[in-house]
Amino acid sequence: MRRVRYQFGSLKLSKGAHEDVWTFRFYENGPDGKRRYRRIRVGTKSQYATEAQALKAIDGLRLSVNTGSYQLQQVCLRGVVQRFLDEELSERYSTRSSYLSILQRHIKPKWDETSITQIRSLEVERWLKSLQLAPKTKANIRNLMHLLFECARRWELTDRNPIELVRQRIRRQQIPKRLSVEEFQKLIEELSEPCRTMAILAACLGLRIGEVLGLQLGDIDLLNGTLTINRSVYQYHVGPAKTQNSEAALPLAPEIVDVLGNWLSVAPYRTATDWVFASRKGGLLDGDKLRKEVLQPAAERSGIGRIGWHSLRHSFATALDSAGARLKVAQELMRHANIATTMDVYTGVLERDKREAVGRVARSFLGTVQ
Repeated sequence: MRRVRYQFGSLKLSKGAHEDVWTFRFYENGPDGKRRYRRIRVGTKSQYATEAQALKAIDGLRLSVNTGSYQLQQVCLRGVVQRFLDEELSERYSTRSSYLSILQRHIKPKWDETSITQIRSLEVERWLKSLQLAPKTKANIRNLMHLLFECARRWELTDRNPIELVRQRIRRQQIPKRLSVEEFQKLIEELSEPCRTMAILAACLGLRIGEVLGLQLGDIDLLNGTLTINRSVYQYHVGPAKTQNSEAALPLAPEIVDVLGNWLSVAPYRTATDWVFASRKGGLLDGDKLRKEVLQPAAERSGIGRIGWHSLRHSFATALDSAGARLKVAQELMRHANIATTMDVYTGVLERDKREAVGRVARSFLGTVQ
């Protein structure tokens, strides 16, 4: 394997006007091709009490200034992580929150001080196996480590990605709850507004809860029967929808037009940029709080059991399948970039449908045989 070189630079503690300051020095090539030294302020002595602390703080910066002729140094994963946070971290709030949580809770405590050349596939696989976490969470950790190494390859810090060979199965601990028509009707009888209309949109259009909360009055055209997804809300933060495919105009059935019309006729806020489902003061609502305080208690009262907002999206996909919708149509309505997601993740068959299917097969084979 070829050796990877990069510019290390130098760290110096200098006298400042009020307190000592750590500075990082490195070189860069000017337009004339001549090498020039640059100096960047890292922080004060009170911020980084020791040289070791200051060195950790410049890991990401050190990786960013590589330009040509380098000194051989060991690159620890913490440096890759820091540059990833500085340059690559998603602007989508939910993704940022998830990545930061995984890094702080799992990846950094285990691998922060490890050279990226010393991280081995089997060791990572054994570590993941030892974690007392859900398979989906382990898969998320594995995928983020893979992304970190792909960034390191692009930055020419390594020519290998050991995570490519790490096996981690994504096996659901529980099959997502999908509601039958009867169960859904029982549910909405227990819900008051605005959660009743929110649940109807989630189940009849397959909207994610963040998309429901991100709806503004200007996104709804009752006259032409369309609803446009332009944004999503997560923990009171407004951002783009989950993917580019998620931002789309959806057709509204006459029944949904009536439901939305009834809600909008009593909604307190009426301008195009007002939230369709707003708090009493016109602000954003929190999906997790509504799930815990409204949706789940209503489901318990109706005898359905424990569900979440996403159960309604799963139910929409299953209802599309039961209604005979072609797979490509279902993909467009679910707004999946990959049709395999529609097939493998969301579409399920209700227990009653399975029982009826095996009954038809048995009757076809046995007829009147006793």
